[in-house]
Amino acid sequence: MAAMKKPKVEQGEEAKTLPSTSQIPDDKEGLIDFMDQRAKSIESLKLQLNNLERKLYEERRLMADAEAKFLRVDSVESAKGKPMVSAGKTGSLLGIAEFWTEGDELKKTANGTSSTPHPRGEKTEYETSTPHPRSEMKPLKMPSIILPPSFKRKASSAPVRPDANETSQAQPVVKSDSSVTNGSEAKRSRTVVVPNEVVRETQAQGRDNHNDKDVAKPRIRVSSSNISGHAAQQEKSEFHGHEELIALIGRSSLRATIESRTLAMLPSGHTKRMRSLALSSSNRDLFATSALDGVVHFWKLQSDRSSAILFKTVNRVEVDQKRWAEDIAWHPHQSALFSVYTADEGHSQISAVYLNESRETCESKFLKDRPHSKGLINRIMFTPWDDPCFITGGCDHAVVLWREQGESNAWKSRLLHKDLHTSAVMGVAGMRQNNLVLSCGDDRRFVGFDAREEKVTFKHRLDNKCTNLLPNPRDVNLVMLQTRQLDRQLRLYDVRLPQTELFSFGWKQESSESQSALINQSWSPDGLHISSGSSDPAIHIFDIRYNAASPSLSIKAHKKRVFKAEWHSSNQLLVSISSDLEIGIHKLW
Repeated sequence: MAAMKKPKVEQGEEAKTLPSTSQIPDDKEGLIDFMDQRAKSIESLKLQLNNLERKLYEERRLMADAEAKFLRVDSVESAKGKPMVSAGKTGSLLGIAEFWTEGDELKKTANGTSSTPHPRGEKTEYETSTPHPRSEMKPLKMPSIILPPSFKRKASSAPVRPDANETSQAQPVVKSDSSVTNGSEAKRSRTVVVPNEVVRETQAQGRDNHNDKDVAKPRIRVSSSNISGHAAQQEKSEFHGHEELIALIGRSSLRATIESRTLAMLPSGHTKRMRSLALSSSNRDLFATSALDGVVHFWKLQSDRSSAILFKTVNRVEVDQKRWAEDIAWHPHQSALFSVYTADEGHSQISAVYLNESRETCESKFLKDRPHSKGLINRIMFTPWDDPCFITGGCDHAVVLWREQGESNAWKSRLLHKDLHTSAVMGVAGMRQNNLVLSCGDDRRFVGFDAREEKVTFKHRLDNKCTNLLPNPRDVNLVMLQTRQLDRQLRLYDVRLPQTELFSFGWKQESSESQSALINQSWSPDGLHISSGSSDPAIHIFDIRYNAASPSLSIKAHKKRVFKAEWHSSNQLLVSISSDLEIGIHKLW
């Protein structure tokens, strides 16, 4: 067998390790020098250990992804008549998992015990249990909740204050199938098989780091900086699995370095204040803007992503109606934009614009159903389910689910609930598990509703009005809520523990003493950063791994209030809109 290679150490680190001596001097000055050397040596070894630990974590994650992809490829080939590859002792293909978990198994065998955490993060101590033989291992389950240190500090210092009449009725069950389906049993049975060792090792890694207070640096993640070209775009925009990001929240005491440069400031072409911005997920070059003038503009990014051109304008509202698109959203698989309006005076409530990019034409129509009874329809958002639906919420307290009927671009509405909120519904979203529909509003309520079973999953009351919510694109359990409380506008929640706030972010407003409901946020494609507009005006960027509430970066490019800055799905770009009637394109790295 070839000699084992020495673990790779960051350049310059090996030289920093001081020579060790076990002889302790007797004089006072010698002891001071000796302790000073030992302190420097300890810090250097901690740094090396941290780097090696992060690299080991990354290699294990890549190994898990490779095995999962191998299983999918092998299953496709087996369906064509080719023989399947037999699994190893642990159910791992080619025995790969046995190789890179062998050291841990030896440690467990030597000790005769294994540490198992209490489920759902109820306790932080560990109980000892006898390890099971490999043949008795159970099938893969989703990992239990790993709470970040910030939650543990809050949980030990202050009790949770749920409203007396609004406690959780049922906790949603986390299933192994992270993608939500609404179809047949065959669809629901499709899961990505990952070896049990992968989940156990990832959990153990997270637990070990929770107990290490000295290691506070964020872990290395795959990003466009170390994935080249088209592969990076595919990795960011076509991710439909699950990553456990909750354990990373608030773990880093070091602020990550984020640089930015404004590439272009474009006139919007709108004559009145801008209202909404949406970037297309099916065509990465398209985005749309709406304003109080009732016009929707369609934009196309140039090939170098440094600017954009206006190529289509649509106005579905008559001049005397004084209506505008309150919110807009792209269909996830088509070049189709949906807009919501007011429900007053019996007007149509939702319009759909289907673009023909080759001919640069479009087909525009209003949907027939009018389920909202009055007031503005504040929010529209598509669900991440297999058969795309969208959800609307309005001032009539209603949350409505819309589903496409056949192939004629016809949509049918279904009222989910109208009595769970006592004020305007400001935010709605669909989660990728259990057909869970979330909503929040001016009544301070945060509600989870099972659309399939038609029952309330949880109902929680916040301490401030809620104006929007956004699910994380990577972690199926993580959701961000926006409130009107200054300095703590953005809050993170785990939908499995909806009564408990995991962390909060915010900023101080100099130009206004109140938080506008028109300010919106956006998740980065890797799920680690949040961008937000503000009244200052500035674009604030937050890193969820950083254990401080202040922004990691603030971009000042607009002259007036910034309504939204949305991330591009595959490039390190932000597109922003403002009251100054300009559109900003910003590069981040």
